[in-house]
Amino acid sequence: MSVNFAGEAREIHTHIGVMQPMRVMQIVFSFDAEAVGGGISRFAIALSRALPRPEFEPVLCALWDRGTPQEQQTMQELQQAGIQAFAAAAWDEQRPYAAFARASTGLRRALSQQPVDLLHSHSEFSDVAAVLLKAERRTRHILRTVHNGRGLEWPRRPLRRLLLTNLLYPLAFDAEIGVSQHVTATLNRRWLAQRLKRPALCLYNAVDLSRFGGVLPSRAQTRADLGLPRQAYVVGTVGRLEREKGYDVLLQAAAQVMARRPEVYFVIVGDGKEASQLRQQAHDLGIARQVVLTGSRPDVEALLQAMDLFACSSRWEGLSTAVMEAMACGVPLVATDIPGNRELLRAGQSAWMLPPEDPGALAEAILAAHSDPAQCQAYARLARLAVQAFTIQAVADQHAALYRRLCASRA
Repeated sequence: MSVNFAGEAREIHTHIGVMQPMRVMQIVFSFDAEAVGGGISRFAIALSRALPRPEFEPVLCALWDRGTPQEQQTMQELQQAGIQAFAAAAWDEQRPYAAFARASTGLRRALSQQPVDLLHSHSEFSDVAAVLLKAERRTRHILRTVHNGRGLEWPRRPLRRLLLTNLLYPLAFDAEIGVSQHVTATLNRRWLAQRLKRPALCLYNAVDLSRFGGVLPSRAQTRADLGLPRQAYVVGTVGRLEREKGYDVLLQAAAQVMARRPEVYFVIVGDGKEASQLRQQAHDLGIARQVVLTGSRPDVEALLQAMDLFACSSRWEGLSTAVMEAMACGVPLVATDIPGNRELLRAGQSAWMLPPEDPGALAEAILAAHSDPAQCQAYARLARLAVQAFTIQAVADQHAALYRRLCASRA
């Protein structure tokens, strides 16, 4: 169900009769948004920045510190903006459960020192941590946002999905949110949620459109920094290098495109588990010279403006932050015809859309865009208009109304 809190009466948050800001903690997997954190981390950061002050005092917690410069930079920028930001524990690739135990301990310590009114979780592991903290009475209210499409959560752990997502969470969380109509509808098909009459709410993913209005390096300079020829036609994409993004399909399509249009180059921005596998695939296909894998980068806005076309090859999405960023930047799109993308784009109106897992169709869509600049411009204009409905400020206002309602109803 889609929810609009615009007309809801504003509740006054008090503590022993004195006006106090409502402390809301967002919990994400990592602050490294350009690698493992992805669009989920970018959304939680933007949401914290956009919550109305001084009514709200936002806090941001990453479960894990992976030791990257991007994480430190993000935390410093948040603290400079007056937002408390910290990582609960160091990540341990070899001992993930021990790392989770340390993160849970770090969260308990933080809440003991500075209690919060509400915990808002944005990842599978932070959902578990939030339930444990509520059971221990470390916080009064917990809610969670589900950002992924397909089978939603724990794709390789069906028993965990049954016990947590389907049985425990409808009971434990004060509210559950889906970032798209498709995700919300999937949550609302759970038997126990229906039985308890506790439907999930649809509060859309969103982007901070102001990021795309500043002064950026020149397009030519950004391309030169990437080692791209001046006359190259650049097809780019942004996201975590994980299976759901379909970058293996994109590289198969790239080989077909280059065989017919050798001036086309591909740029993949991001990092993740499949980085080495994708580099090897590009080498095996004989296209490595024209495929740039940038790794984790903080300058997504500049990289987007250097692209002639954005390609979303995802197998599934909740509501893609990267697609919305490309729309906001005015980059024409080809995208897979999957539920999350259908809520953002219209085939034949604002993008070329094609079936997932089909490198031939993806290649044909890229070639069609390459050969029709006028159509690209027309699609980009409509996409840029469409993304105005997904501004972070409007979505932050909806979240603020929900936070007020939850804390007032259970005060």
